[in-house]
Amino acid sequence: MSEYQYHEWQSIDRVLTSAEQSAVDGLSSHIEVSSSRAVVTYQWSDFRHDPKDVLLKYFDAYLYWANWGSLRLMFRFPKGLLDSAELEPYCIDDSISVETVGNHQVIDLNFDSQDSGDWDEGNAELSQFIQLRADLLEGDYRLLYLAWLKEMAQDESSDDESDEMIGSEDEDNEMVDAEDDDDDPISDREPPVPPGLKKLSPPLENFVETFGIDPFLIQAAAEASPDANKALAVDYRTLISQLPREECDIFLTRLAEGDPSVGLALRKRLKTTLPRQHQLPAEPRTIHELLWRAKQLEKAENKRQAEATRKKHIAKMKDLAEREAQVWQQVDSMLADGRKIASVYDGATAILESLYELAEYQDSRESFHFHLNLLVEKYSSRPSLIARWERHAWL
Repeated sequence: MSEYQYHEWQSIDRVLTSAEQSAVDGLSSHIEVSSSRAVVTYQWSDFRHDPKDVLLKYFDAYLYWANWGSLRLMFRFPKGLLDSAELEPYCIDDSISVETVGNHQVIDLNFDSQDSGDWDEGNAELSQFIQLRADLLEGDYRLLYLAWLKEMAQDESSDDESDEMIGSEDEDNEMVDAEDDDDDPISDREPPVPPGLKKLSPPLENFVETFGIDPFLIQAAAEASPDANKALAVDYRTLISQLPREECDIFLTRLAEGDPSVGLALRKRLKTTLPRQHQLPAEPRTIHELLWRAKQLEKAENKRQAEATRKKHIAKMKDLAEREAQVWQQVDSMLADGRKIASVYDGATAILESLYELAEYQDSRESFHFHLNLLVEKYSSRPSLIARWERHAWL
């Protein structure tokens, strides 16, 4: 399998100048550049610059993926718009980080091939995730929590070890705890659970699908996630009138100077004057507990689907049993009236498959073979038709 790498940057708060576009265009002979976007694809080669440096200098968002499984998503923000202390609990070593560089803050979600496993190329573009940057600015940290889940769940190659550490179930389906190990990440407790995990936005659904996060693990986590509050109408005029004159002048100056982040900064400042609804946090769960609960939910869903399939099969068999005689006649008519061609033989054989399924359901195989032998005698001169039935081991 050949290697394939995809890099994409986008500018959100402003457009690139002609000089900046020229500079970005000079970064690679494989690059396509516009006033707000740059894309680089590689086969058998690598991008020779640090993608984060390119992001910091020119853009606001970055996506990378490779067909061996590596995935990376980064967002750049003006310094001061994010509360680093609130984001810190979601960070994990080099996989999830929040960094302040100069006048910017960068959120970096970086999963290498050991985390991601193989992934089909050609399905993800940065536009699928751009809205997540705005959501983070509004205090929606579901992206970070989902990234934390992915990292802590570990990659598929360590599933067997995880099963041993997760423990087992007793007869009452209660979790049997594995031995505690404070140094093992499996016992780490979750960061604050954000609201709204029960109903993900389309960009978050894209993130879950692209980054390969277990939906049952998300469902387990969502059990402690309150519903997202509907956005309240905010009377900005009244809130602005309550700001000190000096502070208003600062925001107006930034606006006049063309600061693209001034609107976000002002809204963030005004929201600090609103009364906050305090909700008692749920007891943080360990990843151990979340993985166990995810397995329980998966088993329950598999059981539900199996039962639904069983009921559907019973209904199908009951309906077919009421029409059995007519269906046998239908097969005979198809062969008698139809042309001696493969499509007719295949159609008749498909109907016989349903009749054989009915015979197994009713434990009436002798009746099936009796009717089939009548057809064999009548159409014995058609070897390709009989061969089909022999391949099904009916004869």
